[in-house]
Amino acid sequence: MRSTNKRFISALACASAMTALAIADPMGVTKTHQVVQAATDNVPARSAGVDVASWQGTNLTQQAKSGAKFTVVKVSESTNYQNPHAQGQINSAEQNNMMPMGYHYAHFGADSNRAVQEGNYAVSSAQQAGLPQGSYLAADWEQDAHNNTNGGREASANAITSFMDTVHNGGYNPMLYSSEWLLTAKVDTNKVTQKYPNSLWVAAYKTMGRQDQPDYNYFPSMSNVAIWQYTPNWRGQNVDGNVNVLPLSNKSNNANQANTNTLNVNTNGQSSSQAPANPVVNTSNKVVDTNWVKQEGTFTTGGAINLRTGASTNSKVIALLPANSEVKYDAYSTKGNYTWLRQPRANNQYGYLVGRANGQDWGTFKVAPVANHVTKPTTNTAKPAQNVNKPSQPVHVNTNNNVNNNWTKQNGVFITGGAINLRTGASTNSKVIALLPTNTEIKYDAYRTTGQYTWLRQPRANGQYGYLVGRDNGRAWGTFKAGSAVASKPAQNTNKPSQPVHTNTNNNVNSNWTKQNGVFITGGAINLRTGANTNSKVIALLPTNTEIKYDAYRTTGQYTWLRQPRANGQYGYLVGRNNGNAWGTFKAGSAVSTKPATNNKPAQNTHNNKPATNNSNWTKQNGVFITGGAINLRTGANTNSKVIALLPTNTEIKYDAYRTTGQYTWLRQPRTNGQYGYLVGRNNGNAWGTFKVGSAKATTPVVHQNVQKPVATTTNNNATWTKQNGTFITGGAINLRTGASTKSPIIETLPINTVIKYDAYYRAGKYVWLRQPRANGQYGYLVGRLNNQAWGTYR
Repeated sequence: MRSTNKRFISALACASAMTALAIADPMGVTKTHQVVQAATDNVPARSAGVDVASWQGTNLTQQAKSGAKFTVVKVSESTNYQNPHAQGQINSAEQNNMMPMGYHYAHFGADSNRAVQEGNYAVSSAQQAGLPQGSYLAADWEQDAHNNTNGGREASANAITSFMDTVHNGGYNPMLYSSEWLLTAKVDTNKVTQKYPNSLWVAAYKTMGRQDQPDYNYFPSMSNVAIWQYTPNWRGQNVDGNVNVLPLSNKSNNANQANTNTLNVNTNGQSSSQAPANPVVNTSNKVVDTNWVKQEGTFTTGGAINLRTGASTNSKVIALLPANSEVKYDAYSTKGNYTWLRQPRANNQYGYLVGRANGQDWGTFKVAPVANHVTKPTTNTAKPAQNVNKPSQPVHVNTNNNVNNNWTKQNGVFITGGAINLRTGASTNSKVIALLPTNTEIKYDAYRTTGQYTWLRQPRANGQYGYLVGRDNGRAWGTFKAGSAVASKPAQNTNKPSQPVHTNTNNNVNSNWTKQNGVFITGGAINLRTGANTNSKVIALLPTNTEIKYDAYRTTGQYTWLRQPRANGQYGYLVGRNNGNAWGTFKAGSAVSTKPATNNKPAQNTHNNKPATNNSNWTKQNGVFITGGAINLRTGANTNSKVIALLPTNTEIKYDAYRTTGQYTWLRQPRTNGQYGYLVGRNNGNAWGTFKVGSAKATTPVVHQNVQKPVATTTNNNATWTKQNGTFITGGAINLRTGASTKSPIIETLPINTVIKYDAYYRAGKYVWLRQPRANGQYGYLVGRLNNQAWGTYR
């Protein structure tokens, strides 16, 4: 197996039993979330199953006809990716009488707080995809660049159980997926399985080739295994093959519950799988229909609230209702601190949710215009009244008693410059209401500086507030723009926030500057800093081809700095030249039509950009080269020459000459001001990209006869390979080599998230190699797995 809140959930087309929950979307249109029961609720032990992601399509009929009884569908990854085909895959599984399950690809590593965030995202994604409540929902915890598996066995186990707890509380049945090696080496699985017995889904392969049935001689030597993923190519369908060694059931999400089914295989005494929840049957509260006051009304949730099978916090969770969900209720009852609302559902069943706690509303009541019932639950002991028996406000209660003391009133708007916690009080110890993503627009009505932080106060529903940091040590954590009442930003005294952008740390940055309005286009990745000094703080890493407007420049030592005006009278600073060598392209500004030049200006290159011998012995040829991977563009035809830019894959380069020196054939790229850039076009005669016809000659750079052809350097490159067309996305930097051996020469180092199309794979010891077809009938080779652990994502 293997990265904006949505307020509606698409309806599922399913012939099984359904119940409907009204959800209000931002436009005020009521949508319907269909909570469906799976086509099948039980899968006997030793049944076949598959797991699928977005690239496998939505039609699972072939897998069902081949004998699959369950399907595990990827629903989400991290906190920002949802499988666009998840709903279709779940529908197809149900239509083919397979039990659907789900998995979430983890990025939380050993971070328990992050694990809770991802757990909530996974639950929400599963609900939106229509995965039935009570279904299995696994954490796919693998080793890659996004998931730190080196945080310690106990810390990793704690994070995993935090994710599983969140999934369990969201009404799903948690599981843990990973390889046998990773679970054994990196996770205290005893800690996980003590809380969630028989919850492991373990990958352990006998072969990377096709396998139709499990060979139980290779069963992973672990306890508490419920599902074994035994092949990455089940029945030649390029889909992972699984077998459940324990019976599966989605009728309860009590992780400690065991049934009486047993296995005929050696599973170290395991007794049963977990049993997930049935979303509609109310069995946990026997007196829910007594002492209820009839009232028809509508309640809009002010925050996330659990809908349960009974009027008790111990009752099973049917769904986690997001903020602004619209629920129609027909009665209410006060029990202790809570006032419960009763929601009629299909088949004469009910759902129950808290409407008040300790007299505080958890949302907004709107009562239907029915005789004798024209008010929301109110003022007597039988109704949700104005006393201690009313439920509390749905937004988190402020835990900081002095949050509204010594505040300066100001209406304004703040746009977050990164992810910032919104809290119940103006303290980093206060409870987190939400993690606001970058570019969230917040309206605030007051601010206050306490210690290093300037806090902003956000009015919320029912007279409550949320609090977030707007500045740290006077440095803005985002952008302030004018509010409706006060047009100025919080400023000008110790209790007001200071300037919102980065403070310049170089005191003399604006002395000895030469004024010039111009535009600079970065020729590579360049740091934008708070001062004209390489020790100044980095504001941003500007990517190649970023257009920067500057108003002045200054040469200090080897560097010529450009000054970029920013908001609120602040500046950013970047290097425009190094030793007179431009780090990009200057074009005319609005006031001065020339680029920085002479004396203290970014001057014409005083250092020849290429070695003295670089332009001797070159063969003239006008052509175009398209990079086949990331290649350095350098100031000279030498691997020791300075890098101008890292050219990404598929960059089109016009060259005017080439030359072979040693193993490399260099291409010469004309650049501005009579300068050149140099890049490798071939290594040992092996093209590092694609040559297409230039304007002067139709031939590609000639390879000298003494240069060996780029054949594989190991004898096993094309022997015993298994044919398979697929796509692999690197999970970190991986070497692409001339042969399937770690001793083979490196063609290039592929950066993270490089998409590689391969046509075959081969196992050599602990490595699984992928073969990439390249130009001229040649191949590149890279490691796709180590010890059965994927080094990226397969599609």
